Amino acid sequence: MLGWAAEWAWLVALAVYAYGAGGVALVGALGLVRTLPAALLAPGLSALSDRWARHRVLLVVHSGRAGLVAATALAAALAVDPLVVLLLAALDGLLAVLHRPTHMALMPSLARSPEDLVAANVASSTLEGVGILAGPLVGGALVATGAAALPFLVPAVAFAVASIVVAGIRPTSDGTRRARGPAEGPGEIMLSGLRTLRSRPRAGLLLALFALQTFVRGLLSVLLVVLAIELLRIGDEGVGFLNAAIGAGGFVGALAALALVGRQRLAGSIAVGLLLWGLPILAVGLAPITVLAFAALAILGAGNAVLDVAGFSLLQRLVPNQARGRVFGVLEAMVMLTVGVGAALAPAMVALLDTRGALIVTGLILPVAAVAAWPLLRHADAGAVVPAGELSLLRAVPMLGALPMTTIEELAAQLEPRSYDPGSRIITRGEVGDRFYILASGRVRVTVPGHEPHGLGPGDSFGEIALLRDVPRTATVTAADAVEVLALDRDAFLAAVSGDRLSRRAADAVVRERLDHRH
Repeated sequence: MLGWAAEWAWLVALAVYAYGAGGVALVGALGLVRTLPAALLAPGLSALSDRWARHRVLLVVHSGRAGLVAATALAAALAVDPLVVLLLAALDGLLAVLHRPTHMALMPSLARSPEDLVAANVASSTLEGVGILAGPLVGGALVATGAAALPFLVPAVAFAVASIVVAGIRPTSDGTRRARGPAEGPGEIMLSGLRTLRSRPRAGLLLALFALQTFVRGLLSVLLVVLAIELLRIGDEGVGFLNAAIGAGGFVGALAALALVGRQRLAGSIAVGLLLWGLPILAVGLAPITVLAFAALAILGAGNAVLDVAGFSLLQRLVPNQARGRVFGVLEAMVMLTVGVGAALAPAMVALLDTRGALIVTGLILPVAAVAAWPLLRHADAGAVVPAGELSLLRAVPMLGALPMTTIEELAAQLEPRSYDPGSRIITRGEVGDRFYILASGRVRVTVPGHEPHGLGPGDSFGEIALLRDVPRTATVTAADAVEVLALDRDAFLAAVSGDRLSRRAADAVVRERLDHRH
């Protein structure tokens, strides 16, 4: 929350500073200068979040931004040339472009199921909404004081505090060490995210829709300044208050997005989010009344929260962990580029169509896109990295269900389907254990000398005792009818279970229960 609040307070201060120094043209130029370099370098920079510990990359982002915004405060206090502030804003953009890719790539390593992931995204969106509410309010209040440095100094302190909070994150594993692989050249790094999207067109469609949404956001970032100062006549601080209305709506929308927890299909919520983003802007253009503007922007904020939770959760499901940071980097590059282009085009739209006309056209973009993309979007849920059937089987195993989603994904990629006819032996007592088995269909009979045979059915698992205790097989398992199993190699199983405290505890409990039952 602190990071988002600091960013929005900083952006309000920047926008008002630019408007005072050079009018609406400089506001548009600021948006382009801050976003264009970041957009061009984002695909390469985001590779850091796939190759290095993501919580540490996030720490560098927040602490670096604290330093740059503090330098902006000093530049404003000394009344230096506005070009210096633009340069500092451009450097901040290079760090800002790493924030969301690293944050969103880190989330699955902190979640243990798709439901946990959606809930985590809801919590993240809620806190972001609070930040977007508090940041512009604080930014507007600081601007209203008339002080030159204070509107920049407070966000700098907030970024510094955020870096201290991030320093306390200790994920079990985010998969970056296993994903690091061989060294890559600059060209491969820049293109790797795009190659992943080419092989996963459903993820590419989501990115295209997000790009349109952020293009509209870029237009709106300039239009809100003109709307507040020239059309609604609520002053410089009104820029912050209108942005705060978006944040307030985002907070409410994030709470409403709790309804998405547990839902496997998210495409419909993405379409609703796009509609709620565009229609309020259209309403403000048709009827530029202050009360209506605040209400409409609150609805827009709610739509933004729904779109973020549904869209990011689905994108996390569609992209494998080893490329997740880079794909979100491509998204962030598109965000930076489209926000910058939107901000740069907004003054021309105002000059050509006037402010109301520009708002009307801007408000139509996303509803039209949502309707046009729906035939493809509604099938996007089917492209998850881990198919729903395999995911449910893995999560049903006590010792695997406790693992983070990133580890579950890695295990799913290594599952080996096997079929056995009735009467076939799957494992034999006394042999060396080399695999762990999960029953997908059919039943098996487990035989231990001196004990009555017992059966296992779909969803049950076996073979863990020999692997965890490093002993020969303690039982013979025979197919009672036609059987389908998912086999997991010994090394993969042990690496996953032994690397997670909760999983190891669950595994020990299963082994003790089975051995105690036999004794």
